[in-house]
Amino acid sequence: MANINQEIMKRTLVINVEDGLNSDGTTKYKGKSFNGIKTDAALDKVYEAGTAIGGLMEKGFKDIELTEKSELAEA
Repeated sequence: MANINQEIMKRTLVINVEDGLNSDGTTKYKGKSFNGIKTDAALDKVYEAGTAIGGLMEKGFKDIELTEKSELAEA
């Protein structure tokens, strides 16, 4: 089996913020995206920044997501 390297090309922070109610009365959420997250940033620092930004939102937030776009290549 070949040895594969992963290089993170892009990271996006998504904070899921309350956005009203669904027809059944449950809370619906809308993702607020923040691009330009450093690819080598420590996860605890990314989470800390996400919770700080989420705390500044007008409405409450549910969770924080980090999406990554990577390039795979044989070593």
